[in-house]
Amino acid sequence: MKVGIVGAGLGGLLAGAYLSSEGFEVEIFEKLPFAGGRFTSMNYRGYEISTGALHMIPHGRRGPLGRMLKELGCDVEIVDSKPEGEILWNGEREMLTRKSFSWFDVLRLNIEFFMNKLGRKRTLEEFARGLSEKSYLYVRSFLGWSFSIFPEQMMFEKIVPIFRRTEVYGGPGVPVGGCKAVTESLVEIIESSSGRVHLRKEVKAIKSGEKAKFILEKEKKEYDLVISDVGHRITSELLGEELGNHPSESRGVKYTIAIDEPFIGHTGVLFVLGKNIAGMNEVTNADENLGRKHMLQVHQPLRNGSREEIIRGLRDIKEILRGYSFEVLAVQSYRGDWPVNRVMAGMDMGNRTRHDNIFVVGDGAKGEDIEVDGIALGVENVLEALL
Repeated sequence: MKVGIVGAGLGGLLAGAYLSSEGFEVEIFEKLPFAGGRFTSMNYRGYEISTGALHMIPHGRRGPLGRMLKELGCDVEIVDSKPEGEILWNGEREMLTRKSFSWFDVLRLNIEFFMNKLGRKRTLEEFARGLSEKSYLYVRSFLGWSFSIFPEQMMFEKIVPIFRRTEVYGGPGVPVGGCKAVTESLVEIIESSSGRVHLRKEVKAIKSGEKAKFILEKEKKEYDLVISDVGHRITSELLGEELGNHPSESRGVKYTIAIDEPFIGHTGVLFVLGKNIAGMNEVTNADENLGRKHMLQVHQPLRNGSREEIIRGLRDIKEILRGYSFEVLAVQSYRGDWPVNRVMAGMDMGNRTRHDNIFVVGDGAKGEDIEVDGIALGVENVLEALL
């Protein structure tokens, strides 16, 4: 069976690696000059600057993406974070554990779980407003770091399965070699199974039918099955169809910082409470080859992507790193057709289209998990329908 995949992002590469390993004839078309989309990196002055996502996998080697990479035989080592996280609040740092929060806040959380089962519908903002200041600010920081959203943008019920998965799989991990190591390994698997990844090849249109056709610049390609990794909106445009209402995207900005000496000092996340920025990690503690010196990645959710929001984030960084010698290497803002998520967390549009042989994977078709682990679950949903 011949499979055509639009987009060589993480979702497209994961699907392509599995299907090519199962004997499908796979071709992937990517309009950019590199594979990986927002899950790879570019070397700049001796630092691996990630193109979109952080050099971090939400549940490390234990979660959905880590498991899938292991099943595929990817030659990627994932260093699970120790500790999983810390909190920075009022200038003080503390380890992130259950004891970080009062028994009252834990009780309120359990009551909310129970009320949710009974049908109560509230946003995370409505729930979190009943917590202590520290817990409320942590909810904001966690959502900003993990999803690039604010508490009023997500219903409590949508966080429940993600919370449960975090209990099972735990916290994050850093792939040695960064995001690029993951995508390069997937490309190698595809090509070693006689699949092909075409770069600088843009699919101009998709013609649906029993055999779907890709319209390229100077040729047409015919496939039994099509998988799109460019989101529901662009997929509909390629098909010449009306999508209807499309959920909001999520927006964010990532700051990559070179710093002379370690600031965080471990491989986990430092959640920043009460600031514009949501958190940071220091990936060179897991893989020193990711930076010539030490490298911090800082993430901030954005409401409108204005210059003023980014200036406030830079002020936060300057305040937090006071006394350290550092340099901001890159400020990368994500929105439009290159957002943090094409569909905001909790508003997933699923993997199916109106066509039996056309599927969607990627950041708008995630399963119920965080970022790239959610993308992996979405790919699994498609594979279950096909294999």
